[in-house]
Amino acid sequence: MKAPLLIICLVLYSLVILAKTGIPEYGEIDKTDLRLKECEFEKDAVAYKLLSSGDVSYKVIDGDFNIITETWIRIKILKKEGIDKADIKIRFTTMDNYETIKNILGITYNLDSAGNVVISKLDKASINLKRIDNQFSEVSFKLPDAKVGSVIEYKFTKNRKSISYIDDWYFQDDIPTRISTYRVAIPAMFIFNSHVFAYQDIGQERDVINEEVVYRKTHLQFASQLRSYEVENVPGLREEPFMGAPADYLQRVVFHLTGVKYGDGEKEEVSATWPELSAGLLKNQDFGGELSKKIPHTKKLDELLGTAKGEYKKMATIYNYVAKKMTWNGDRGIYPASGARPAWDKKTGNEADINFILLNLLRDESIHAYPMLVSTKDNGTVNTDYPFLQQFNTTMVCVVTDDKKYILNAADKYNPVYHVPSNVLHNDAYVVDNTNGGWIILSDNNSTLRNDVLLNLRVSPRDSLTGTAVINSYDYAKNKTLGFWEKDTSSFINYYKAGDSLMQIKNIEVEGADMDSVSLEQKFDFAMPLDSMAGHDSFTVNFFQGFTRNPFVTRARNTDIDFNYKRSYKIEGTVVVPENYVFSLPENLKLSMPDSSIVLEKYFGVADSVLSFRIMLDYKRPYYDAKVYPQIEDFYKKLYSALNEKIAFMKKQNP
Repeated sequence: MKAPLLIICLVLYSLVILAKTGIPEYGEIDKTDLRLKECEFEKDAVAYKLLSSGDVSYKVIDGDFNIITETWIRIKILKKEGIDKADIKIRFTTMDNYETIKNILGITYNLDSAGNVVISKLDKASINLKRIDNQFSEVSFKLPDAKVGSVIEYKFTKNRKSISYIDDWYFQDDIPTRISTYRVAIPAMFIFNSHVFAYQDIGQERDVINEEVVYRKTHLQFASQLRSYEVENVPGLREEPFMGAPADYLQRVVFHLTGVKYGDGEKEEVSATWPELSAGLLKNQDFGGELSKKIPHTKKLDELLGTAKGEYKKMATIYNYVAKKMTWNGDRGIYPASGARPAWDKKTGNEADINFILLNLLRDESIHAYPMLVSTKDNGTVNTDYPFLQQFNTTMVCVVTDDKKYILNAADKYNPVYHVPSNVLHNDAYVVDNTNGGWIILSDNNSTLRNDVLLNLRVSPRDSLTGTAVINSYDYAKNKTLGFWEKDTSSFINYYKAGDSLMQIKNIEVEGADMDSVSLEQKFDFAMPLDSMAGHDSFTVNFFQGFTRNPFVTRARNTDIDFNYKRSYKIEGTVVVPENYVFSLPENLKLSMPDSSIVLEKYFGVADSVLSFRIMLDYKRPYYDAKVYPQIEDFYKKLYSALNEKIAFMKKQNP
């Protein structure tokens, strides 16, 4: 009798909305907010979230239970850069009608020249619905007449067919927030744990309301747990150099269903597990069904496989073939959008489309290949304690051969088979298989981003610095550079000019692009004007390594520093000047972080009219906690001073 009683209680449950003290009504605006010129506590903000409000309840719709989330957002546009806040996109899960978005309303408020409030309402016809893939769709709309000075607001209702998945609520955004409230009304039969991640004081209240309703002439009583959260004056989370996903740092509250209490007093633990989630995916035709699709081989692929000896060679051959043949459309997804076979025919698809093609071709060769759920760096860290599929945003491939695991993403044309894709490094991933499934950590401690630059230079007084650069890019540096090279020559040149409009690059030669096991060698001639001041000419040799502007200049930092991988940079070479000129050299030095995890070594020497130099910079670890930022800031200040120190040369003085 447990299930019927649970359903009865859900049918009878009605939403109780907590009183919103101090919060305006939707559709009403205070002229003070329309006259507002800046955020009181963040003066340079481009927009200001005046209100962020969420209400959660349980209802039964068509005999089934839903979680209903009502969201209401109000934003003041302060600067031109904030106008894009009027472009709203709401992604939701449409597979099996799991979620629906309803009751969308929107208003833009402006003041006319006489100081009157002008209201522009969102036209229903301007609301667009787009299918992203088999799992997700997106509602989008643009609030009308939005400009600097406007206040915009919108609200919508999301219905979710679930009793267990309550949305995480983010009190913080990339712009400051005046007030953020979240109210959750949960029937007492459902037992939820909640966790608040915040450094500000989040006001929390709990209450119980006893409900009595009549169902089929029977009076039933039950209690509702009300949890409310409120915070004021939340600073915007600014994007910081080398930070991870913003979602990992935003102040938020999360919920997790742990049990259900029935009317007879018995409690059932809710123990949905990752293996159960995995098994469900394998039964799903849009996921597991794609693992048995027949992908026709091409004559070229069979020829390549005919000469590939051993599983590793076959794996690499299939991976490289698919990566080159397929074009990624830029979309990610756990499920194939069009299906592996149609995507193969069209030669394009989302990330899952391409990787399910790869999976099927690998399995044709009896290679142990499995779909793998991953969350990319920009999507955030996976919480392995909570078996929610929504934490992931794409599917890649895990291959097990010769007692090694290889992580493959054939949508990335430039990542070799032996490197973990850089956009998922150091995150957890889940291998989907009933026998060999489970968690793995996506680490690659043996690979680095390595760039070696060899320069042969000549200087002409009052003129220019000219020479030849030979750059060898290894591992992740090769992947990155290859993307610019294969896009077009202009992208490659701009990448190395790094915004220096006075530099000229020509006669480019590139080798090693088609061979995974060698570096990408790039050779070109370049020229740029000298710096002339105080009666002498000068230059630096800090070229082509990307160290043009110090990224760590703020006095404080809120997020951890994630360099993603170990790094190694080297610049060496020679500079020749006319015989009647002499160099004034910087001092040789060795500079390091307190724990020696980043080390700079710089050496200069002169013989006759030839300057020899060598600069080496090594990063021995990829990740630093935000609390050591003062050390990073101090080191980088010294690092950039050392890298950009001028080398002066001048005419020899007569005896």
